[in-house]
Amino acid sequence: MTARTTGRRRVGPSAAVTEQDAAHLQRSIAALGDYAHVQVHARRVHLSIYTGDHDPIARATPLGSGHYGLSFHSHAGRWERLPVTGNLEFVARVLVQTLAPYLERPGFSDRNGGSGH
Repeated sequence: MTARTTGRRRVGPSAAVTEQDAAHLQRSIAALGDYAHVQVHARRVHLSIYTGDHDPIARATPLGSGHYGLSFHSHAGRWERLPVTGNLEFVARVLVQTLAPYLERPGFSDRNGGSGH
């Protein structure tokens, strides 16, 4: 039996990620503000970005040549790609600029968003 192809080529990550990559991205994010609570873990072929113990809010995927793509985890449960490619420092800046509300410390908006009455 011969394997068939459909003519569509799956484009995926070109390299595995390491814990050193995760630490580099985590430091880059923390350097941009009050983000010491943000954690980055090397998961399969992505750098998964967390603000707590729940699902990741974003992920960086290696594209080759030191460049990464950025995706966020939508409310519908799908990964949505952002039109971003660059090194880890650039990805960290774009992440903080575009997803800052999702990077807040868990419970931060609950404490500061209400009237307190």
